Amino acid sequence: MITEGERQAIRDHVNHVEDPEVPITLTNLGVVREIQFGDDEVVVTLRPTRLACPAREEMARRVRLAVAEAAPVKDVEIRWEMAAWRGTDVSAAGTKVLLDIGYAHPHLTRLLCPFCGADDVRAEGDYGGSVCKKPYTCRACGSGFDKLKSSSPG
Repeated sequence: MITEGERQAIRDHVNHVEDPEVPITLTNLGVVREIQFGDDEVVVTLRPTRLACPAREEMARRVRLAVAEAAPVKDVEIRWEMAAWRGTDVSAAGTKVLLDIGYAHPHLTRLLCPFCGADDVRAEGDYGGSVCKKPYTCRACGSGFDKLKSSSPG
């Protein structure tokens, strides 16, 4: 039986798991959707930023490791919610992290440079360092930045 203290430790550990490609927690990115507890098992529901995200296995591995570090449980099940992730799934704290590290605001439909706030930007291709990023250059300040691509509009 998982105690309440172990449940809280598991939540805390899972809430500190970072995305494999962007230095932000999966919780703040909106990927961790739910943590459920059984008698001796934990089920963590995740929503990938891209339905065909190549980092899904690494995310699952990191979540399993976080649960194992927090408490001894018999089983950790990862369920993938195959629904469209949106920039609006990012928490306020996650938005601040993204802006601080030079990503476009995930909630805004109007694209603004995260460095100077200008809207005079140009796309530099369909993909940045991964399939979930689209690179841009700000014409006003010359800075390059990425925008996380949603699985759907919005």
